[in-house]
Amino acid sequence: MSYFKLCPRQPHAGLEHAGRALLLSAALGLSSLGSASAASITLNDAHQFDITASTVITLDGAPISAAELASAGQGFNAQVNASNVTPNAGAGTANLIALRNLLKGPVTSLDPLSVLNQPITATADTVLRDVPGGDLANLALGDSLEVSGVIDANNSIVAARIRFRANGFGDWKLSGLVSGLAGSQLAIGAQPVDFTGVTPLNCVPALQDGQFVEISALADPGYTPASTLTQLTALGCLDPLLVNPPPGTVPVAVEGIISALPDPMPVPAQFTLLGAEVTTTALTEYRGGTIDDLDLGVRVVVSGFYDALARTLLANEIRFVQAQVRFEAPLAPADIDPGHSLVIMGSSVEFTPQTRDEDGIAASGLNSARQVEIRGLIDSAGQIYATRVRERGNPDLADTRLRGPVTSVAAPELLVLGITIDSSLAAFRDANNMPMTANAFFAAVQPGTLVAAEAGVYNPSTQTLQPALLGLVDTPLPPQAGKGAGAAGVARGTVSAAGIDELFRNGFE
Repeated sequence: MSYFKLCPRQPHAGLEHAGRALLLSAALGLSSLGSASAASITLNDAHQFDITASTVITLDGAPISAAELASAGQGFNAQVNASNVTPNAGAGTANLIALRNLLKGPVTSLDPLSVLNQPITATADTVLRDVPGGDLANLALGDSLEVSGVIDANNSIVAARIRFRANGFGDWKLSGLVSGLAGSQLAIGAQPVDFTGVTPLNCVPALQDGQFVEISALADPGYTPASTLTQLTALGCLDPLLVNPPPGTVPVAVEGIISALPDPMPVPAQFTLLGAEVTTTALTEYRGGTIDDLDLGVRVVVSGFYDALARTLLANEIRFVQAQVRFEAPLAPADIDPGHSLVIMGSSVEFTPQTRDEDGIAASGLNSARQVEIRGLIDSAGQIYATRVRERGNPDLADTRLRGPVTSVAAPELLVLGITIDSSLAAFRDANNMPMTANAFFAAVQPGTLVAAEAGVYNPSTQTLQPALLGLVDTPLPPQAGKGAGAAGVARGTVSAAGIDELFRNGFE
């Protein structure tokens, strides 16, 4: 499967030098939230925490300065332990900021991009550091990369940050779920590991299949993609979601990939992120998608209350990290490039290691024209990635559907993913599936609004769709609350902005 990319973000080379105070969100034009304050860190564009002179900052467990955080932090997966936290961990004062790489080691495959045999998905939202030409296509087998992001139940990684290391590493790092444990042998995904002579740490009651581990090993000049990883220096178990959260029930916001779903889905919904069971209520709000978008391999940020003892998370809000899109329309065999991509309703859709493919369409294509449903996500450059591909019977242009962000509006028409939607015969629904008037619908729609067109007649020659039902998918975000009063909480997610103030420079360094 292809790992390709549309122009992942490449910070300006001048940001490598932390000699002056800076604000990454301003320098890079980041964050739908707006600029982070000059002494703060923002996760997933929505959770902002103040940095003080007493904030401890680490990278893979080693202390770093606030200047280093500001220079290199964007794109890292980070955990922020904080005080004065709001109920949804939207704001607070950072006591600890822990940045973490999942992988450090050699490239073992280019298609899909893999490091230490762990497949990686990179999108236009992946931050690239020092990658030659700012393009992953310039990488070669054996190149040294460090990768930060989120991991799914299959040990594939959605990369939020990839850094090229021209001089390699003295030590490598491998993170993931254990399988095939036998004596001193185990596997992390497709990478066999021999941990002879190393005692596993913090594995309760003992190291076993399914546990999440971090492994450190000396760099091996003789290593090949077929090698067993040896020369380990450490192997430890840890919680894949939250490391050492405060005791009791605390407000949290955590980013993760859905790893398990009950079948059938109960009402209210439940699902699993690696490390926690998530429950919802009738009052849980969904952003960037709906309850129907909860699926294996989908990346979400869940805000609510976490019980560290029970490892359960009661969700107040579920935000899909990237807008969820959907198509259902006829596909011909020629529309599919097996293992790489397909074209549906004029849109190119890439396959990734996270793509669910129960009917084998992504892997093997089609023998004849069929109706196909695609669920996916869209990145900041407009590239679509499939999260699920399903066969839905005989092809039928009179029973199609489309969901995605609006590009332009000229009532009664709107443009969505290159398709002109003619709403002149449609009934309208709000985000709660309640009837609304056409005037109210178009008053609520602007570029970027997520809408869904159902039961549509699709004309591929004119790229037009006339739906019987047209609805809003999302509701506007509420204003961000200020800091709370003393409560401890935790946020875990992708750093979208980080900055320091001259006031703190000497104290931090």
